[in-house]
Amino acid sequence: MGQTFSLGAKLRAIRDERGLSQRELAHRSGLSANAISLIERDENSPSVSTLQSLASALNIKMSYFFEEEDPDSLLIARPEERPAIVSQGVRIEGSGRRLRHQEIEPFLVTLAPHSESGNRQVVHTGHEFVYCQKGAIEYIIDGAVYRLNAGDFLIFEAHLPHIWRNTTDQEAEFLLVLQTPGESDEPVQRHFPRYPSLTHLG
Repeated sequence: MGQTFSLGAKLRAIRDERGLSQRELAHRSGLSANAISLIERDENSPSVSTLQSLASALNIKMSYFFEEEDPDSLLIARPEERPAIVSQGVRIEGSGRRLRHQEIEPFLVTLAPHSESGNRQVVHTGHEFVYCQKGAIEYIIDGAVYRLNAGDFLIFEAHLPHIWRNTTDQEAEFLLVLQTPGESDEPVQRHFPRYPSLTHLG
Protein backbone atom coordinates (compact mmCIF):
# COMPACT_ATOMS: atom_id res chain seq x y z
CA MET A 1 0.00 0.00 0.00
CA GLY A 2 1.13 3.59 -0.59
CA GLN A 3 2.34 5.84 2.17
CA THR A 4 -0.22 7.76 4.16
CA PHE A 5 0.33 11.50 4.43
CA SER A 6 -1.44 14.48 5.92
CA LEU A 7 -2.81 17.27 3.79
CA GLY A 8 -2.92 19.94 6.53
CA ALA A 9 0.12 21.81 5.23
CA LYS A 10 -1.22 21.81 1.65
CA LEU A 11 -4.59 23.14 2.76
CA ARG A 12 -2.97 25.88 4.84
CA ALA A 13 -0.62 26.81 1.97
CA ILE A 14 -3.38 27.23 -0.59
CA ARG A 15 -5.58 29.09 1.90
CA ASP A 16 -2.70 31.50 2.56
CA GLU A 17 -2.06 31.76 -1.17
CA ARG A 18 -5.69 32.80 -1.67
CA GLY A 19 -5.49 35.27 1.24
CA LEU A 20 -8.38 33.59 3.04
CA SER A 21 -8.88 33.28 6.76
CA GLN A 22 -10.05 29.98 8.20
CA ARG A 23 -13.43 31.59 8.82
CA GLU A 24 -13.70 32.75 5.20
CA LEU A 25 -12.80 29.30 3.88
CA ALA A 26 -15.29 27.76 6.29
CA HIS A 27 -18.03 30.04 4.92
CA ARG A 28 -17.18 29.18 1.31
CA SER A 29 -17.03 25.43 1.93
CA GLY A 30 -19.97 25.09 4.29
CA LEU A 31 -17.70 23.71 7.01
CA SER A 32 -16.95 25.11 10.45
CA ALA A 33 -13.86 27.19 11.15
CA ASN A 34 -12.98 24.66 13.85
CA ALA A 35 -13.08 21.84 11.28
CA ILE A 36 -10.71 23.78 9.03
CA SER A 37 -8.36 24.40 11.96
CA LEU A 38 -8.34 20.72 12.97
CA ILE A 39 -7.52 19.62 9.41
CA GLU A 40 -4.70 22.15 9.07
CA ARG A 41 -3.22 21.01 12.40
CA ASP A 42 -3.39 17.39 11.22
CA GLU A 43 -5.73 16.55 14.08
CA ASN A 44 -8.55 15.42 11.83
CA SER A 45 -8.64 13.65 8.45
CA PRO A 46 -11.38 14.96 6.16
CA SER A 47 -14.00 12.70 4.62
CA VAL A 48 -14.30 12.47 0.85
CA SER A 49 -17.24 14.88 0.80
CA THR A 50 -15.32 17.35 2.98
CA LEU A 51 -12.33 17.10 0.65
CA GLN A 52 -14.60 17.77 -2.33
CA SER A 53 -16.19 20.74 -0.55
CA LEU A 54 -12.76 22.23 0.16
CA ALA A 55 -11.64 21.69 -3.44
CA SER A 56 -14.81 23.34 -4.76
CA ALA A 57 -14.49 26.27 -2.35
CA LEU A 58 -10.87 26.81 -3.42
CA ASN A 59 -11.72 26.27 -7.11
CA ILE A 60 -9.18 23.47 -7.51
CA LYS A 61 -9.25 19.88 -8.65
CA MET A 62 -9.20 17.33 -5.84
CA SER A 63 -5.86 15.98 -7.09
CA TYR A 64 -4.14 19.07 -5.61
CA PHE A 65 -4.25 17.41 -2.20
CA PHE A 66 -2.44 14.33 -3.48
CA GLU A 67 0.24 15.64 -5.83
CA GLU A 68 3.74 16.43 -4.63
CA GLU A 69 5.87 16.84 -7.76
CA ASP A 70 5.98 19.08 -10.82
CA PRO A 71 4.12 17.92 -13.96
CA ASP A 72 5.78 15.34 -16.18
CA SER A 73 5.03 13.78 -19.55
CA LEU A 74 4.74 10.20 -18.25
CA LEU A 75 4.07 8.61 -14.90
CA ILE A 76 3.86 5.15 -13.40
CA ALA A 77 1.99 5.09 -10.11
CA ARG A 78 3.33 2.01 -8.32
CA PRO A 79 1.40 0.82 -5.24
CA GLU A 80 4.21 1.54 -2.79
CA GLU A 81 4.68 5.08 -4.13
CA ARG A 82 1.08 6.31 -4.24
CA PRO A 83 0.15 8.84 -1.53
CA ALA A 84 -3.04 8.03 0.32
CA ILE A 85 -5.56 9.59 2.64
CA VAL A 86 -7.46 7.37 5.07
CA SER A 87 -10.61 8.57 6.84
CA GLN A 88 -13.74 6.97 8.25
CA GLY A 89 -13.28 3.63 6.53
CA VAL A 90 -12.33 5.15 3.18
CA ARG A 91 -8.83 4.98 1.69
CA ILE A 92 -8.07 7.13 -1.38
CA GLU A 93 -4.83 6.62 -3.28
CA GLY A 94 -3.75 9.31 -5.73
CA SER A 95 -1.09 9.11 -8.42
CA GLY A 96 1.22 11.46 -6.52
CA ARG A 97 2.20 13.25 -9.72
CA ARG A 98 0.51 14.67 -12.78
CA LEU A 99 1.03 14.85 -16.52
CA ARG A 100 1.30 18.07 -18.46
CA HIS A 101 -2.15 19.21 -19.63
CA GLN A 102 -3.74 16.36 -17.71
CA GLU A 103 -7.54 16.30 -17.83
CA ILE A 104 -8.17 13.00 -16.03
CA GLU A 105 -7.58 12.29 -12.35
CA PRO A 106 -7.36 8.63 -11.33
CA PHE A 107 -7.88 7.44 -7.75
CA LEU A 108 -7.93 3.98 -6.22
CA VAL A 109 -10.63 3.88 -3.54
CA THR A 110 -10.99 1.19 -0.88
CA LEU A 111 -14.18 1.11 1.19
CA ALA A 112 -14.50 -0.70 4.50
CA PRO A 113 -17.82 -2.48 5.06
CA HIS A 114 -20.72 -0.02 5.46
CA SER A 115 -18.63 3.05 4.63
CA GLU A 116 -19.42 5.84 2.16
CA SER A 117 -18.11 8.94 0.47
CA GLY A 118 -19.95 11.22 2.90
CA ASN A 119 -23.43 12.64 3.33
CA ARG A 120 -23.07 15.41 0.74
CA GLN A 121 -23.84 14.72 -2.89
CA VAL A 122 -21.09 15.70 -5.29
CA VAL A 123 -21.51 17.73 -8.49
CA HIS A 124 -18.71 18.75 -10.87
CA THR A 125 -17.95 19.28 -14.55
CA GLY A 126 -16.87 16.59 -16.97
CA HIS A 127 -17.43 12.86 -16.64
CA GLU A 128 -16.82 10.21 -14.02
CA PHE A 129 -15.62 6.67 -14.72
CA VAL A 130 -15.90 3.92 -12.11
CA TYR A 131 -14.54 0.37 -12.30
CA CYS A 132 -15.37 -1.95 -9.42
CA GLN A 133 -12.37 -4.20 -8.81
CA LYS A 134 -13.37 -5.96 -5.60
CA GLY A 135 -16.59 -6.50 -3.66
CA ALA A 136 -19.61 -4.37 -4.52
CA ILE A 137 -20.42 -0.66 -4.37
CA GLU A 138 -23.50 1.45 -4.88
CA TYR A 139 -23.58 4.73 -6.75
CA ILE A 140 -26.58 6.96 -6.17
CA ILE A 141 -26.85 9.25 -9.19
CA ASP A 142 -29.58 11.86 -9.42
CA GLY A 143 -31.71 9.81 -7.02
CA ALA A 144 -31.30 6.42 -8.73
CA VAL A 145 -29.24 3.58 -7.19
CA TYR A 146 -26.75 1.64 -9.35
CA ARG A 147 -25.04 -1.43 -7.89
CA LEU A 148 -21.63 -2.35 -9.27
CA ASN A 149 -20.09 -5.77 -8.65
CA ALA A 150 -16.49 -6.75 -9.33
CA GLY A 151 -15.85 -6.38 -13.06
CA ASP A 152 -18.60 -3.80 -13.66
CA PHE A 153 -17.87 -0.28 -14.80
CA LEU A 154 -19.94 2.89 -14.95
CA ILE A 155 -19.52 6.22 -16.70
CA PHE A 156 -21.79 9.24 -16.30
CA GLU A 157 -22.04 13.00 -16.63
CA ALA A 158 -20.62 14.37 -13.39
CA HIS A 159 -22.97 17.36 -13.22
CA LEU A 160 -25.57 14.89 -11.93
CA PRO A 161 -25.64 14.82 -8.10
CA HIS A 162 -23.94 11.64 -6.91
CA ILE A 163 -22.60 9.77 -3.91
CA TRP A 164 -21.15 6.28 -3.40
CA ARG A 165 -21.15 3.70 -0.62
CA ASN A 166 -20.44 0.12 0.39
CA THR A 167 -23.54 -1.40 1.97
CA THR A 168 -22.06 -4.92 2.30
CA ASP A 169 -20.13 -6.71 5.03
CA GLN A 170 -17.10 -7.07 2.73
CA GLU A 171 -14.37 -4.60 1.75
CA ALA A 172 -14.82 -3.04 -1.68
CA GLU A 173 -12.28 -1.48 -4.03
CA PHE A 174 -12.81 0.57 -7.16
CA LEU A 175 -10.94 2.72 -9.64
CA LEU A 176 -12.38 6.24 -9.86
CA VAL A 177 -11.38 8.44 -12.79
CA LEU A 178 -12.53 12.05 -12.85
CA GLN A 179 -12.41 13.78 -16.23
CA THR A 180 -12.52 17.55 -16.30
CA PRO A 181 -12.18 19.44 -19.60
CA GLY A 182 -9.68 22.24 -19.57
CA GLU A 183 -6.97 24.09 -21.45
CA SER A 184 -3.20 23.84 -21.25
CA ASP A 185 -1.64 24.58 -17.87
CA GLU A 186 1.56 25.92 -19.44
CA PRO A 187 0.55 29.63 -19.53
CA VAL A 188 -0.43 29.47 -15.87
CA GLN A 189 2.84 27.79 -14.92
CA ARG A 190 4.84 30.41 -16.79
CA HIS A 191 3.00 33.42 -15.35
CA PHE A 192 2.57 32.17 -11.79
CA PRO A 193 5.52 29.91 -10.89
CA ARG A 194 5.14 30.79 -7.19
CA TYR A 195 1.52 29.60 -7.10
CA PRO A 196 1.53 25.90 -7.96
CA SER A 197 -2.11 25.40 -6.97
CA LEU A 198 -3.23 27.52 -9.94
CA THR A 199 -2.49 24.55 -12.19
CA HIS A 200 -5.19 22.66 -10.29
CA LEU A 201 -8.03 25.07 -10.94
CA GLY A 202 -11.26 23.15 -11.31
